[in-house]
Order: sequence, then structure tokens, then C-alpha cells
Amino acid sequence: MAGTRMRRRSLRALLRVGAPRDYHGLLYAEALRRYAQIAKRDRGELGSALAVGACFREVEGLCTQPFSRIVLSGVAEPDAAVQEACSRDPRVSYELADVEALPFPSRHFELVFCKESLHHTARPLQGLYEMLRVCRSAVVLIEPWDSALGRALERAGLATRFERSQALNLGARDNHVFRWSRRLLESLLRSYYLESGWSLDVTVGWMSGRAQLRAPRALRRLASLAGYAASWLPGASGNLATIAIAPGEDLPPEPSERPVRRLT
Repeated sequence: MAGTRMRRRSLRALLRVGAPRDYHGLLYAEALRRYAQIAKRDRGELGSALAVGACFREVEGLCTQPFSRIVLSGVAEPDAAVQEACSRDPRVSYELADVEALPFPSRHFELVFCKESLHHTARPLQGLYEMLRVCRSAVVLIEPWDSALGRALERAGLATRFERSQALNLGARDNHVFRWSRRLLESLLRSYYLESGWSLDVTVGWMSGRAQLRAPRALRRLASLAGYAASWLPGASGNLATIAIAPGEDLPPEPSERPVRRLT
């Protein structure tokens, strides 16, 4: 096992967030920087990418990068920006695909990427297993993170526990905001890859569209300062993480590949 690296999102980066473009730009830059480090070590080029739960944000975040192939996927019909990207860029295509049962062979893409979509599924762990199955170099997630302070905010009604009226979810189903943790991820990776060389790189911090995008500028900066200060406290690392996973070598066989033997 190559180990786990935990990082804290910088105050300078948080203070630069003043609009939705800044917010999403920071997260995409962070995610692609982590992947570029893995790709440079492995092969020196970005290769192919699969984005699950994709929309116009993935067009803005991925299509400007020198990937050889980009497959955008989701459970809903593509939006106008995705359709336009598919028509003008020969590298880009869109497929209706459920992350819990991806219709691709194992180790099919260098990068498998998901930004704030996995927690919309009923089976986030199954979704991550599928992402790990079809990746060759890395899985990169931008997803909610678990902490004691976050759970306290949920109990106080100051953080979201369930998201309602999610029309783009499979079956238009509401969803629980599933939150990841270091312990959960390490346990999952040990089980999936054993001790065959996987690594985990996590950047965590407090980010809130409500506090950092919709409030007056002075309050936005105050929220960023307060979140950064809180991230130094035990049990208060943050609520949103960029998670980069480099896979191990010992990929287990898929259940469908195992022989079925009937006992009579």
C-alpha cells in the first residue's frame, strides 16, 4: 500500500471563491491537479476519461484538457452544453449510464471522475466499486466529507441531510447526502485491492454555496475564514473533499465471472 495523504484546502484558495465559477473552478483545478500527478507518474499523458453524473460543468472542466477521449455519462438526457460539446469535439461522447452498473469493461479508462454526483445514488459504495473497476490510473471524486462538526450541524438543521425533489436522480428519487471518511475509504480499498499498491490523496475543507456564494462579500470572506479555522480542530476537517485514488494491482474477479455450480 502506498498510503494515504490528507491535505487541508488553503485559505488563499477559499478566499478567492466569490462566484459559482470560482467555486467550481477551484474544485476542478484541484481534482485535475491530483490526477495529473498520477498520470505523469504512470504514463506522462492524461489518456481517456469517463465522467459520471456529467453536465455542463464537466464540459467546462474536462473538455479544455488534453484528454485523448472523454465520455460524459449520466442517467438523464444530456443538457444543451453536453450536446454541443459532442457535436464540435470528436473526442467527446455521451452515454446514458448508471454509475451503479457501468456498461464498460474493466480498466477501460485512465481516469474515472465524479463531481458531487455519487451521493445522489442509493448505493454510493456500489457506485465507487464500479468506478474503481473501470479505471486504469485513477478515480477522482469531489464528494461530501464526514466529520463530527458536520454531524452536529446536521442535527441542528444547519447542514443538509436529505436532498428533496431531485428530478435528475434515477426515478426522480430524493437522496440522503452520503458522506465519505478516511476510515471508510481505507477499509474499502483494503478489501478491494488488498495490499497491492493503492494510494489515497484527500483534500478537505469547508465549502458552502449558501455561505460562500449567496451572502454579501464581507460575510463570504468571514465564512471562509471561520471554515478554515475550524478545519484545524479535531473532528472538524471539513464538509467537502477532493479524493484521488490510484488503484492497486490485485483487482478482484467480478461476480459474473465466477463459475456457478449447482449442488443437487
